[in-house]
Amino acid sequence: MKYIFFILSILLLSSCEENNHVNNQTNHDATVEAALRDLSSPLNRAEIERFMNFALPAEATNVHTHGESALDTMVIARFDLPAAALDAWLTTLPISESLQTTPDSFASLPAPYREAKAWWQLDSLNLQPEQYRYVYQFVNGKSYQILVVQLSSDAELLTIYLQVFNT
Repeated sequence: MKYIFFILSILLLSSCEENNHVNNQTNHDATVEAALRDLSSPLNRAEIERFMNFALPAEATNVHTHGESALDTMVIARFDLPAAALDAWLTTLPISESLQTTPDSFASLPAPYREAKAWWQLDSLNLQPEQYRYVYQFVNGKSYQILVVQLSSDAELLTIYLQVFNT
């Protein structure tokens, strides 16, 4: 009988230890997440444009931006642009590659920041390759990703998604 109580006691203690480990891990994860949030600084639109090395087009409407800087910096933007203004705006960018019609996973990227979930909707649009053009280029230590969405061939208003980051 003593032997059975001894085994039950060990099992009970090890169960408590496992629960403590799970609770400690959860607390640790929350602490790390909070510390990382404290290390990053949100960027305003002027800081975002300065980091990207180009301005968002004057013709842009429905403009949304978000960016954070910590060890690395990443900025994102989404805006609408008249189709007639696209080519002129593209010439102001520090990239030389052309937009491609090649399918890319960027076209379904979820919002990189929780603050952008309401307006960064790529993961819910279910875009088909014929509905967008995309370019990626690494220039002077920064990665530039630009997606131009045109939901119908006769659409006069495009939606631009962009992401610029350094590592």
